[in-house]
Amino acid sequence: MNTTFATLVIADISGSTPLYKAVGEGEAQRLIQMELDRLRRVLATHGGTQVGQKGDDVLSFFLDPNAALNAAMGLIEQSPETSLSVHVGVHCGPIVIAEKGVYGEAVNVTARLATAANPGEACVSNGVATMLQENLRQILKPLGQLNLKGLTERFMVYSLMNPDMDPFTQTRLPLSHGRTEDHWKPAERLTLLLSHGERSWRCHENGELAIGRSQDCDVVLSQPWVSRLHAVLSIKDGKLILSDRSTSGTYLKSEAGREIQLKRESVMLADSGWISPALPIEQSETCLQFELLGRSQVPQNVA
Repeated sequence: MNTTFATLVIADISGSTPLYKAVGEGEAQRLIQMELDRLRRVLATHGGTQVGQKGDDVLSFFLDPNAALNAAMGLIEQSPETSLSVHVGVHCGPIVIAEKGVYGEAVNVTARLATAANPGEACVSNGVATMLQENLRQILKPLGQLNLKGLTERFMVYSLMNPDMDPFTQTRLPLSHGRTEDHWKPAERLTLLLSHGERSWRCHENGELAIGRSQDCDVVLSQPWVSRLHAVLSIKDGKLILSDRSTSGTYLKSEAGREIQLKRESVMLADSGWISPALPIEQSETCLQFELLGRSQVPQNVA
């Protein structure tokens, strides 16, 4: 086994689970395989060494970080053949090259960065950013220090975006197979009420409300500091979940809790409180009030 310092790239296809439900298993497998073939071609073109495939993602390593970032730009381009989107993680560190793959903490961090990325985006670690040529470093947008799931260390992360990618692509293409009419049927138990000024929105068990600047969002906020897809509120299995998907973070405060900021994180909420995209709640003109109706007992470990 060899140990070397390399830049790792993990590319994962977005929205593959609803795709199976929308077009059937055979057609979904065909589209996913076409997209995986495209990803492998992009990585090979830029000099990446592919080391395996697990599910709907591909992993490669590069000795040149600039080549790795150029590959990431190609990966997040939307394929005209499949209309599928991809989210990517890019990180560097020592890896062990074995017969059946590569191993090391850097692989785990790269996978977490890919999870944090939105469709059409690559999340790039600070370690990679510092090694890039100036022209490539300038196209990265800082996301700040992120808490990556399962890791104790906070990571400075940068965003590489595909400017042509709609953040809703993963649930709208190749067919509209994301939220279905079933999600909007009257709730048997729980109802989320979200309000801002004189406007209000509702969703029920197994439903969600997308919050952002894009007109495709359920809750449209036009302020320029709000990301196109800023956050998602969802009710699943009796839990109210807030997921930040923005570049600037989301502030949250429950009735009895302290104010916290989320950055590419998800948290289970109490039954009432306030949400503010980008700005602290007291400074915000886009503060949203939420209330979950129909629950007799608040679960433990909520924010």
